[in-house]
Amino acid sequence: MVKFRTTMLACALALPLLAFPGALTATAAPADPAGVAADGNYWVWADTNRGGPACGWSGNDADWRTCGAGNDYNMNDRASSWWNNGYSGALGDVRVYEDINYGGASTCAPNGSAGNIPWEWNDRISSHKWVTNCGF
Repeated sequence: MVKFRTTMLACALALPLLAFPGALTATAAPADPAGVAADGNYWVWADTNRGGPACGWSGNDADWRTCGAGNDYNMNDRASSWWNNGYSGALGDVRVYEDINYGGASTCAPNGSAGNIPWEWNDRISSHKWVTNCGF
């Protein structure tokens, strides 16, 4: 039942997204990053192991309280797993921030990497920017 509700939520979020480019992509969140071609998005899920509701961005987002169709989904301080499926090259890495408007502490998600968010960052991310290099 939970999987059905998650699938229904993903479908409900994905259908009207063509009108909101850059926020959440028009495709559903990939269930497993292995072997999937880059789609240019930074994905986050509310649960570990890419479970629960997801948001994916092709651009920067200063406020994770609004993502999804109509900006009506709140991922602020909720992300527990991630995947940087951006394109390699310039602006391929993603710097995530503790606070809205790119404030507070930050860390970086290198292009092509994925996993569960470490405990010290779990449910603490509020915004992100695409950057050229993580610097580590």
